[in-house]
Amino acid sequence: MSRESYDASVLGEFFWSSTDLLSVLGSDGTWQIVNSAWPEHMGWSLEDLQSGPFIDLIHPDDVLSSVREFDRLVGAPDATLVEFRNRQRRRDGTYRWIEWSCQGRNGSVFSAGRDITSQVEAQINLAGTLETKAAILDAVVDSIITVDETFTVLDVSPGTDRIYGVSREERRGKNSLTFVLPEDRDHVATELRRLFHGEDGTLTSYRFRALHVDGKLLNIETRGRLIRDEAAHARAVLVSRDVTEAVAGEAVLKKAKEAAERANAAKSEFMSRMSHELRTPLNSVLGFAQILEMELTSPDELEMVGYIHNSGKYLLELINEVLDISRIESGHISVMIEPIVLRDLENECIEIVTPLASDLGITITSRANYDFHVLGDQQRLKQVLLNLLSNAIKYNRPNGTVTIACESRRNMIRLSVSDTGPGINPDLRERLFTPFDRLDAETSGIEGTGLGLALSKGLIEAIGGTLGVDSEVGRGSTFWIELPVAECPKSVTAGSEPPLALGAADSTKTTVLYIEDDVANVQLVERLLLQRPNINLITSLLGGLGVELAQQYRPNLILLDVHLTDVHGFDVLERLQGDSRTIDIPVVVLSADATSWQRRRFRNAGVHDYLSKPLDLQQLLDVIDLYLGAGAASDVIANTLERLTRS
Repeated sequence: MSRESYDASVLGEFFWSSTDLLSVLGSDGTWQIVNSAWPEHMGWSLEDLQSGPFIDLIHPDDVLSSVREFDRLVGAPDATLVEFRNRQRRRDGTYRWIEWSCQGRNGSVFSAGRDITSQVEAQINLAGTLETKAAILDAVVDSIITVDETFTVLDVSPGTDRIYGVSREERRGKNSLTFVLPEDRDHVATELRRLFHGEDGTLTSYRFRALHVDGKLLNIETRGRLIRDEAAHARAVLVSRDVTEAVAGEAVLKKAKEAAERANAAKSEFMSRMSHELRTPLNSVLGFAQILEMELTSPDELEMVGYIHNSGKYLLELINEVLDISRIESGHISVMIEPIVLRDLENECIEIVTPLASDLGITITSRANYDFHVLGDQQRLKQVLLNLLSNAIKYNRPNGTVTIACESRRNMIRLSVSDTGPGINPDLRERLFTPFDRLDAETSGIEGTGLGLALSKGLIEAIGGTLGVDSEVGRGSTFWIELPVAECPKSVTAGSEPPLALGAADSTKTTVLYIEDDVANVQLVERLLLQRPNINLITSLLGGLGVELAQQYRPNLILLDVHLTDVHGFDVLERLQGDSRTIDIPVVVLSADATSWQRRRFRNAGVHDYLSKPLDLQQLLDVIDLYLGAGAASDVIANTLERLTRS
């Protein structure tokens, strides 16, 4: 085969098998020949293409530039190479970006085209992204800079000029600490070094003071992030914001808060002292008034003494309410949260206010067909309920009705007191819980201080509840209390042991005191010790009561939970160790808190052992045996576990 024939064969094979778009156009722009890539990639056969000139396939926006290049190729000397790109239409109507390498020879144009659509779209997207980023940087008021490990500024956003008054060009290449106040440079440098020593993506946040070019002192808040490029070169992106006004506002608020706290503390201290000073002489007034009532026989004299006694009681009530208001406002009011049987509390309160209701002809009705228990402070809740009942009676219509109702609302219990009085004008609602504001009832002849509702609201919120009111003029008002639901405590009868002391003591036996607020856990230990006739178990659901029981019964061993309802277990331990009656009693902690620091804390404080829940019952018995000297009990645990499984 001659070279010419070989070249023709190889070139022909190359032409027909190439994946590029190869073609030959005549001087008039008609298609002379195309390779197989055209039908394969563009969908056009030679017959399709020969039906019209090449410009029929070019995007309208690219026709002029493409024709200009074609004319240059046709009219140029042979072997002129021209490269350009345009959008070429496929048979399905879509356009593809094609990069052409064309050469003119003897009036014909030889073309090789490559599809670069993905590259062009990526470039367009990148250009759009860069344009968007540039627009964002121009719009952001914050200063955004990148620095290297020497703290040299590499790039700067326009926000820098707005904050510091320095142009981007002036900041590039300078040390980023230049504008930092000298006293804060070590702090900033330390934060930056820590950032650069971290892993990629490490974050930092700090504040410093800086100087504006006009000398004004600025407070700057900066957030930084570490990034690394493909060559592992580290850079820090620092976003800084001028927080000068915010810092000034914080300082003003802090001073105002401190002043308010001092004023509140001073007011509370004043009210506390005044209450004490008033209560001391009032004790004599009320005491001697009662003595006179017992000794005098003259009706006139008894009437006068009665005025003194009643006025004294009213004054005492006022002092107590003012003191409670003061404690609530200062956050010093003490509460003891425990399960409360609402029905018993309601009956007790109704019994107290019944004489007042009878005097005024008011009927009290109760829907006491419920069995709800709530979490709260028994004494505080009783105080609030009595106040609501008294108000409902005093501010009712003649021969009116007071209705007490109770209902469950999800995890809350609502106790409501409704009256048939005149109702409350909507314009007066916002003043309802304001201390000393009686809603213009001063001339009604009804006694009152204007403190009751304000005090009641504060007390209910202090014990974790809510107090509200619904009222309609002419139809009456309903004041309601909402408190969290509590698990039903063990039922108790009047005159029995305190409701939270489960089990009675027997001094002739070995005694164990278990202080635990979870009834189920108490029952478990009770069941575990059923077969131990030599052990008497006393239980308490409250830490404070547990300390009292320990002082009273001097148990041989105390089992103590950590997270109690009223007092933390550590505080209970300190009280036990601070009393000569209980200091030598061994204490074993039973807690679901198994963290090492909590164990270490109690161990260092002197507990004899710390067992984690869920309890290993054999381990618990072994510990009890150890400190009571009761001997081994391996058979007891098996029997107890079997009984627990059956039950």
